[in-house]
Amino acid sequence: MDFTTVIAPLLSPLGYLLPLLLIAILINTPWFKGIIGEWFINLSIRLFLNQREYHLLKDVTLPIPQGSTQIDHVIVSRFGIFVIETKNMKGWIFGNPAHKSWTQQIYRRKHSFQNPLHQNHLHMMTLKSLLGVADHQLHSVIYFIGDCTFKTPMPDNVMNRGLIRHIKGKTTQVLTPAEVTQVVETILQGRLAANWQTHRQHVAQLKARYGESPCKPLSAKAVPDEKRAAPPLSPPNRSVTKVRLAPDVAIPWSCVLPAGEKTEAISSGDAADTRHAEGC
Repeated sequence: MDFTTVIAPLLSPLGYLLPLLLIAILINTPWFKGIIGEWFINLSIRLFLNQREYHLLKDVTLPIPQGSTQIDHVIVSRFGIFVIETKNMKGWIFGNPAHKSWTQQIYRRKHSFQNPLHQNHLHMMTLKSLLGVADHQLHSVIYFIGDCTFKTPMPDNVMNRGLIRHIKGKTTQVLTPAEVTQVVETILQGRLAANWQTHRQHVAQLKARYGESPCKPLSAKAVPDEKRAAPPLSPPNRSVTKVRLAPDVAIPWSCVLPAGEKTEAISSGDAADTRHAEGC
């Protein structure tokens, strides 16, 4: 008896259901949600900010003595340089700007992660050293994507909505059009190549320095979330001209945090964006 004539009609519907099932599983992964969140941010910036006024640079990886540091988004305009750190997290978020760790809670599960304001401080200092700009020309922004709720008061620059409104709210000109162009060109010259090899080296450095996190975090990022000491990446083989908009600033390459605090690498995610690692 030829069983293929019996089995074939049964397998035919599965040929349609299996791809649909795989797509449904993929859509529900934190990795996919993180990509959608990043895509939505990029789309919002391009749709609601004048591209001739606001210049967007994404996934900027810069060499530092400890290795490399990666910035999610840099927006350069006459109203300042916006340094944006995104967090793809869900649940309740508890945090204090003065504390080194914040807490994420999903039902009864709690996860401690590094204060993103401290994390973004390294990004700010890296750009400040590269560009020679003053503090008032840099704006730190922490933007939470995902289904999260703040359960403690947050500073104005920490938000889970209203990113475009916050950026447009800065109306004091701190850079001339010529300086804006020079800042963008200097960042493009100083960044490491935006390719998979750079990303892989960046992640490998973090893993080599800190290893895998012993606890499985609750957020949507997979690798520790930024950026502490590690064997340095080779910088681009080209000279970089610094933009000197303010007097030279001597920036110590140790992590600059409130007195008495130390940094620690804490994983911030379980299956999504693998570009980042926490720390200084």
